Amino acid sequence: MRRLGSVGRQKKAAFRCNIELQDFIGGDLIKLDLGQWLSDVEEHKALAIYSPHEGGYEGRYLTRLKYQGYHFLDLSARGLGDPETTLTKFHPVCPAHVGKQPIARWYFPPEVDYRLSLLPPDAKGLVVWIIEAKVLSKAELQFLALLPTLRPNVRVIAECGNWRKFMWKPLKEIAGLSQ
Repeated sequence: MRRLGSVGRQKKAAFRCNIELQDFIGGDLIKLDLGQWLSDVEEHKALAIYSPHEGGYEGRYLTRLKYQGYHFLDLSARGLGDPETTLTKFHPVCPAHVGKQPIARWYFPPEVDYRLSLLPPDAKGLVVWIIEAKVLSKAELQFLALLPTLRPNVRVIAECGNWRKFMWKPLKEIAGLSQ
């Protein structure tokens, strides 16, 4: 039988931990990049964003734009159809018919122009926030990157994928347009 005390002395390892303010508050609550976010939205006018899989981070950046005076048009890329037609032209919508109803076609106004006409006078502009933009083609992303040049009061934010932390790039760079 072995005695517990006869095994030998084990060396105690000294661990040093670097404790920062983020460890007490939470790393996701301290973001010092909101000022950079606002200046990039104003400078580039169309951004591609990448957020973590767990979500929730984009709300902080959306809220900051709301405080600046922007209004929002939230769209999903799935089911958007042709972005150019849906956002800037009169477009037909054919509702599904069930059996014996006649096939109908309704015409809807351009979504962006309609929302711009409804903005209050003190609004800074309209942000077109597109979720699931990773399913859009290069041509559709190029149109979204050029939309702020067609409508100067419009900013475009496209959720183009996921990343470990919240990050953004100019949409022109993602769409392959020269800067």
